[in-house]
Amino acid sequence: MPKSWELNLTDTPEIVQLSPLEMESIRKEDSINDHNKNTAWRFGIKRDLNLNLKKDGLWTQQPNGGSICRLAIKSVGALSMSINFSAFNLPRGTILQLYNNERTTVSATFLGADSRSSNLLGSDLISGDTVYIEYYAPASVTQSPDIQIQSIVHGYRMDALDGSNMEGNKLNGSGPCNYDVNCPIGADFDSQKEILKKSVAFVNLGNGYLCTAVLVNNTAADKTPYLLTANHCLTNSNPAFWSVRFNWVSPRPICGTGEDSGDVQNNFTLSGAALVANNTLSDFALVKLFEKIPESWDVSFAGWDNSDVDPLFEVGIHHPNGDIMKVCRDNSGAQKTDANGTKVWLIGGGEHGSGNGWEIGTTESGSSGSPLFNEQGKIIGQLYAGQSSCLGTSTNHDYDIYGRFGISWDTGNSTESRLKEWLDPIGSGQSTMETLQNILNVPSFETLGDLKIYPNPANTLLTIQNSRYPHLGYQLMDMMGKEISSGSVSNTMNTISVEGLAEGIYLLHLVDGDSNDSVNKKIVVKR
Repeated sequence: MPKSWELNLTDTPEIVQLSPLEMESIRKEDSINDHNKNTAWRFGIKRDLNLNLKKDGLWTQQPNGGSICRLAIKSVGALSMSINFSAFNLPRGTILQLYNNERTTVSATFLGADSRSSNLLGSDLISGDTVYIEYYAPASVTQSPDIQIQSIVHGYRMDALDGSNMEGNKLNGSGPCNYDVNCPIGADFDSQKEILKKSVAFVNLGNGYLCTAVLVNNTAADKTPYLLTANHCLTNSNPAFWSVRFNWVSPRPICGTGEDSGDVQNNFTLSGAALVANNTLSDFALVKLFEKIPESWDVSFAGWDNSDVDPLFEVGIHHPNGDIMKVCRDNSGAQKTDANGTKVWLIGGGEHGSGNGWEIGTTESGSSGSPLFNEQGKIIGQLYAGQSSCLGTSTNHDYDIYGRFGISWDTGNSTESRLKEWLDPIGSGQSTMETLQNILNVPSFETLGDLKIYPNPANTLLTIQNSRYPHLGYQLMDMMGKEISSGSVSNTMNTISVEGLAEGIYLLHLVDGDSNDSVNKKIVVKR
């Protein structure tokens, strides 16, 4: 938690307030652009700033010699905000965090070791119209930070992915025919889907637009954090400002009925990437994240197939309209075609091709760049464009097109225009690669993994900090096995009330919904 919260500081920084945006023309543009999948989906407006944390922030010295600097920015009417830093250089031993006025959303924690050679950083989404940037330096640090704010993104139709029922698209903002990724789509693919969904990422492009991407394995199987997405997601976007979120998956899935999906507020987010290769011929872009995937994260590096062989059937996993992760399936088999010079897979439908669109689900704007998997669970493309959408709880049976992985593999005359050298660094020449699960070599759940449970003894609230398990459940029982409470603790920060319990020893039973592994921990209630 931010240092100022535990110190209860009485002084507050003066808020830098931006004027309200004129939204009428913006919404008119969206009413047209939202139907266009070969552009990223817009959720916000980038607003330029020129603020320096050291100069413009409020500095508070601590009795122990440490110091805290806070700067607050308000963009009137925003549902969410994110920050683009044109200079981001933290001295070692220091911490920087972002949070909202209500203290309900806190960013990933940035440490001095997180400074990167690009000196650029884009934050993840912070809910609300006011964001606080807080820097803490202990007494042992004498070097000053170099923190320059270049712009903010005013999110006007999506909050910080926390499910708030505000105006616009966000959780449950996609069409009612969509299937949550945890819905069954066939016994011949469901087991693969459970692994592949952990490779798919929601990408905030740092410019007010969104895409979907996939974490990709390479022949060295060394967990190099390569993300594959669409080339058109690079338009007016610098990957150094991207923030990428994995495992935004509903714990209470809805399968094409139009009801609302349940939310989860975990924080599997990394910031910043560098472009390594792209090509318009197949509309692909490959970026490398600045940060390695933490060993404790339950994510996957998806396998691929560069043979360009027609699939028997195909499955798409994506974030339509900035919504929680969805899935779609086409049983007709994609066909190769040329779409105005772009080499694509055609999901036939409408007046194009021989199929009848998606049999399950659809894609929408915001699904751009999302992976297409063949029947073996291998990436064969990424979403380029199309006309498929919902007609109520049914699909409209129209077409979609995906840039072909096989074309992306060795197209062009340089390593910057193809995938081959990046995804086959050992020069194996192989045409397929298996999916690699990130946590296979991590100590088992019984060690409590990356869970933190505190305080113990507890007085009124027990907190469970969960940075690894996206589907974690609990039961709190007395020592005779009688259940007192139960539920989900899938969020990053979870609290369980013990206020009404008598002093004594209780049993907390935790279950990982993905593996069914469980662990018990004794909890002491004492006042």
